[in-house]
Amino acid sequence: MNPEFDDIYEKYKNNIYHLALSYTKNQYDAEDIVQNVFIKLHKNLAKLLNEAHIKNWLIKVTINDCKTYILSSWCKKVRLFQDQEEENITFTYQNDELLSTIFELPKKDRLIIHLYYYEGYSIQEIGKLLKLKENAVKQRLRRAREKLKHILKEDML
Repeated sequence: MNPEFDDIYEKYKNNIYHLALSYTKNQYDAEDIVQNVFIKLHKNLAKLLNEAHIKNWLIKVTINDCKTYILSSWCKKVRLFQDQEEENITFTYQNDELLSTIFELPKKDRLIIHLYYYEGYSIQEIGKLLKLKENAVKQRLRRAREKLKHILKEDML
């Protein structure tokens, strides 16, 4: 095996998994996406320049794979059957109430929150990753925060 690949995998596997999970809201789909992303990394590792570039590349590929998966006809058919079951399932991650609340947000809001707070990207970096203007990222982040605040206030009542 390639020790450099192993180090990168160990360092970023959880970040990529949580990003995929925030998109798919399904553990098994997220695991499949992580596997595909790291297969692509293994094939392209020699082309990537440095660690910062690798992390950005991993996030972009993960987002693209998630979008491709969600738009696939198979996913749409499976989701029709799962929707009824998902209503009764409350997602909890290590008893983290805030993370559970984040999963209630729409996909684009979850993504912005995840990249900003959990991955530590700046607004400018998120804009580059998602190909959005800085003001659009700020606006989405503000709206996502407002939605979170509203949901958390409802839960406290």
